[in-house]
Amino acid sequence: MRFTEQMAGWYTPSCPAYDAGFHTGRRDGRGLRFHLTIDTPDVRRLVADPQHRMSAHGWVEAKELGPVRMPVHDATFDVFAPGSGPGRLLMRYELPFESARGPMTLCGVKQVADNAGLDLWRDTTTLFTRVLDAERAEHGRGLLRLDLRMFSRQLTTFRGRPGELVRFGSFFARALARTYAHPL
Repeated sequence: MRFTEQMAGWYTPSCPAYDAGFHTGRRDGRGLRFHLTIDTPDVRRLVADPQHRMSAHGWVEAKELGPVRMPVHDATFDVFAPGSGPGRLLMRYELPFESARGPMTLCGVKQVADNAGLDLWRDTTTLFTRVLDAERAEHGRGLLRLDLRMFSRQLTTFRGRPGELVRFGSFFARALARTYAHPL
C-alpha cells in the first residue's frame, strides 16, 4: 500500500522557535517543501508495530540548501506513534538527504491531540520541522503545511490491494476517533 504526500512552508536557519522560523522564513523567502511516496509492504504488520513505521522516498527542496530537488534516502514516516501521554499521538518524518552543504535530515512531527477547540485539521496538516546537519546539530526550524488542494490530490494517490487500503483506512479512522471523539 502506498500514497503520495506533499507539504510546503517556510523555515529559518538558527531559529529557536517553529512559528518564528515560519514567519521569518516567509518574509525572507526561505521556502521548504517535500514530495514523498510513503509505503508499506504489509498493512497488518504496520498496524501491529507500536511505531506504525512506513518507508518514504522522494525529495526535499530548499533553495538555501541546494539549487535542485534533493532526493531523500532511508526515510521513514511513523503514522500515529505513541505521544507523550494518553490520547496524544505523533506523526513523525525523518528524511535524510544530501544538500549542497553536506548531509542533512528534515525531521518533522505532527502532534495529534484533542486540545481546546476544533484542532483535528490543524493537528494533522501542520508539521513542526527541524533541519539537522550530519552531526544532528540544528540548522533551522519552521512549519510545513498540507493545504486543502494538496490533501485533495493526496487522496487520489492511494494504491494497493483493496483489503489493504480498507485496513489502513480503518486504522487511520480509529486512531482519529480515539483521539478526537473519545467523549462520544
